[in-house]
Amino acid sequence: MGLYYRIFLKFILTAIGIVLISALPALFDGMKLDISSYISTLMTIASGLMQPFAVTYEHLQTDYFLFPDIWPLWGYSMTLLFVSFIIAFLFALILTFISMIVAGKLRKIIRGILFIGESVPDILVIGLAIMTAILVNKHTNLPFFSIASFGDKQVFILPIIVLTILPTVFFYRSMMYDFEEEISRQYIDVAKSKRLSMYSVLFIHVFRNAIIHIFLHSKSIIWFMLSNLLMIEYAFNIDGLMRFMFMHRSLPVLAIGLLMMFIPIYMMQAIGQIVIEKITGKQVEV
Repeated sequence: MGLYYRIFLKFILTAIGIVLISALPALFDGMKLDISSYISTLMTIASGLMQPFAVTYEHLQTDYFLFPDIWPLWGYSMTLLFVSFIIAFLFALILTFISMIVAGKLRKIIRGILFIGESVPDILVIGLAIMTAILVNKHTNLPFFSIASFGDKQVFILPIIVLTILPTVFFYRSMMYDFEEEISRQYIDVAKSKRLSMYSVLFIHVFRNAIIHIFLHSKSIIWFMLSNLLMIEYAFNIDGLMRFMFMHRSLPVLAIGLLMMFIPIYMMQAIGQIVIEKITGKQVEV
């Protein structure tokens, strides 16, 4: 089965699955199954997907069209998510390279510190970050330490920092495990015997072979970030897509919102899959 066919088929099947899951609340009438209501809701969602510009949502007892109102919310949430994801990946990669170069004892200390950080609950990280921002803003009045959005004023830096912390730890743990596993293989000894520098060995050989496992682990990290994104949007009073879907629980709105979140995430992972398969010649799946 060709690479692009596999990616397209999985995209279609996953999109169908999202639609089917979006209608699940209509399947239950108390403790009983209501098949007719589920099918009716599926038809409503399908109609909304075929005519998305006709879908409406209710706010303060007034109906508004979902489009184009949803685009700024989607853009805000996607900016926070993808910027945080990229920063977490790059920062963890830099930490991993540094850790692989330093002495073994120092490497164990770094891993121990980050292991403790990994065990900290998400809500505690968000709470501590907000308290820190309040203290810094109170004593320094720095504009980039704004702790909430108000009206047209949007806050980016602090939510991105908070959303980046735990994914960085998760990426670092995964990268360290994969790098150490790769560097123990025999081909690394052959590379070192050719008098290649440690930087060359890590970047050319180790990273190239470890990237598949890192890529596979990144999928669970980005879905973990999505769950945190809802808390962050509420904590910082952000008008984002996650908060919007939670507030307006219309099933067609939920289905469209989930698909709008899914499509760019899937595209990013599909691009990663294409690049990795072309470079390594090994098959991976998004």
